[in-house]
Amino acid sequence: MPSQLRVLTLNCCGYTGSGVCVLSKHPITAVCQHQYTLNGHPQDGLKLELDWFGGKLLGLCRIQYSGKEINFYATHTHAAHKSPPELSPYKAHRVSQAFEISQFIRSTGGTADLNILTGDLNFRPGELGLKIIQSDTGMEDAWLTAEHKNADDSGVTGNHPENNFATGNQQRIDYILYKGSTECKVKCVHCETTMHKVPGKPFNYSDHEAVLAHFELETVSGPSDAPVNPPDLSERDASLRQAVQILEEKLASSASSRLFYAAVLLLSLLLMFSTSWFQLHHLLTSLLHLLLGILISWSFWMGVVVVNTEERGLLATKAGIEILLNGSGKKCD
Repeated sequence: MPSQLRVLTLNCCGYTGSGVCVLSKHPITAVCQHQYTLNGHPQDGLKLELDWFGGKLLGLCRIQYSGKEINFYATHTHAAHKSPPELSPYKAHRVSQAFEISQFIRSTGGTADLNILTGDLNFRPGELGLKIIQSDTGMEDAWLTAEHKNADDSGVTGNHPENNFATGNQQRIDYILYKGSTECKVKCVHCETTMHKVPGKPFNYSDHEAVLAHFELETVSGPSDAPVNPPDLSERDASLRQAVQILEEKLASSASSRLFYAAVLLLSLLLMFSTSWFQLHHLLTSLLHLLLGILISWSFWMGVVVVNTEERGLLATKAGIEILLNGSGKKCD
C-alpha cells in the first residue's frame, strides 16, 4: 500500500465490525460514523446471514482537496438475502437504512463543495431504497452520467459472470453517487468497474467488482442561490409513502412475533415446573432444566428486548418520513 495514502477504518462497531474503510491521498480533516438503527436480527446468524453482527454503518470523512471540502460517505447496507429483493424479510430494515442515509447526507452535506456516496448499497437500479436516497438528496449515479465508459464494461458489480465467487444473477448494486454545490460544479468524465482478477491468480479480489469514477471539478465564479440537483419531491414522496406501507406491515408482524415468544416462554416455564411430577433420573432432570432455562432466556430476550428494539426503530423511521411528507403537504394515511 502506498505510504502517502491515509487509511481510516470505520470498523469499530458490532461484533465483527462494519468492514467499511476509506483510503485517501488527501488530508482527512473530520470523521463521523452513524450506525444504522435497524440491521437485521441476532438469530439470523443461524442462517449465516450475519449483517446484525457487523453493526453496519454510514461513515463520513471530510477531505480537503485543492481548497475544496469534500464529504466522502462510505457504507455497506443490509443484504436482501432473497431474490427478488421485494420478497426479502429484511425489506423494512433496508428501507429504514436508505432513509437514514438520505437524512444523514442532507444533515451533514450542506456546507461541502462536493458530496460523494460510495459502497455496496445492495439496491438494484430502480429499487425503492435507491430511489429514496437519490430523490431525497439529489445525488446522481456516476455510472449513468459518465461521459465515457468502456464498451465491454457492463457495469455489473455483483455475481459478475467472470467472478469465481459468483453464486446468483448478475446485478449492479455497488455505486458512486455524487452531488456538487452552488460553488462547485462537478462532472463525471469516466466510470468503470475495476479490480477483477488478482494478477497471476485464478481468483478475484472480492465477490464484488470495484467501481472507479473520474470527476472534473469547476469552481463557480460569483454567488448563486440556485439549488444544485434539488431533490425530486414528487418521486421522493411517492417512494416514502411506499416505504411507510412496508414499515407498517413490519410493525403489524411484530405483534405476532411477541405473542410467539410469549407462548414459548410460558410453555417452557410450565414444563420446567411440571418436571417434578415425573420420576426422571436426576441427570436427565438437570439437563432438561438447563435446556428449558436456555429456552426461557432466549424467548424473554427476543420477545422483550429484540422485538421492542425493532419496533422503536421502525416507529422512529416512520416518524421521520411523516415529517417530510407533512412538510410537502402529503400526509400519510
